[in-house]
Amino acid sequence: MPNPATQLIDANDLVVEASGLIYRMRRGAVRSPLVVMLHGLGGDENVMWTFGRSLPDRFTVISPRAPIKIEPGTPYADAQRAEGAYSWLRPAPPLDPDRSTFAYSLELLKKFIEAAIGVYEVDRHNVIVMGFSQGAAMSYALSLIEPELIAGVIALSGFMPEFERPERNAMQSKGTRTPRHGYLIIHGTDDQTVPILYAHQARDFLRSHGASVEYHAYPIGHKVSPQGMKDIMHWLNRISDS
Repeated sequence: MPNPATQLIDANDLVVEASGLIYRMRRGAVRSPLVVMLHGLGGDENVMWTFGRSLPDRFTVISPRAPIKIEPGTPYADAQRAEGAYSWLRPAPPLDPDRSTFAYSLELLKKFIEAAIGVYEVDRHNVIVMGFSQGAAMSYALSLIEPELIAGVIALSGFMPEFERPERNAMQSKGTRTPRHGYLIIHGTDDQTVPILYAHQARDFLRSHGASVEYHAYPIGHKVSPQGMKDIMHWLNRISDS
């Protein structure tokens, strides 16, 4: 359920016009950090608000709806609770994203964030992307492609797309920077949807390229534990004071 303090934006809006993405938002203080929350496969703009209590009130928080509607009978979606289910990528096996839609969704997200920075008068140097599962994969990729736009990433129960890693490795060798606040990775040791091995791979890859990575794992499945929620709050408070 959406936080009652939030507002659904679906028309007559500069951010929607720039990106085509419907979103829910909670306005924070002027020049505040911006947190962009990216849902996983089968979610929408409402599902990420379960993390709202871990986000400081002074932050502006936005949760866009992914552009691809999942239709009943779509492979790998389990009908995804079929009505009102969306994806950043054309549904495919969870760890093997469809490359034809990957670049498309990343470009929409870039336009979305750039427009939101101007419309909501946030601190453009403190844009944090927080993604769950497939949303974490999008967060990793966007941060490495656009490290000047994204200041930090919170990756929850996620994975780094396999095809991105060698490509980003080549970019890093040419001097591409990682986000200045680095990464917070939180994962469940009992996650059967995205096994914890993928969190280890993302952590090790990022550290090998000089990124700051805070990593936590808890005995839980494909979700975030209460302690993980506290980790999010602590990390956000720390980086916003730096």
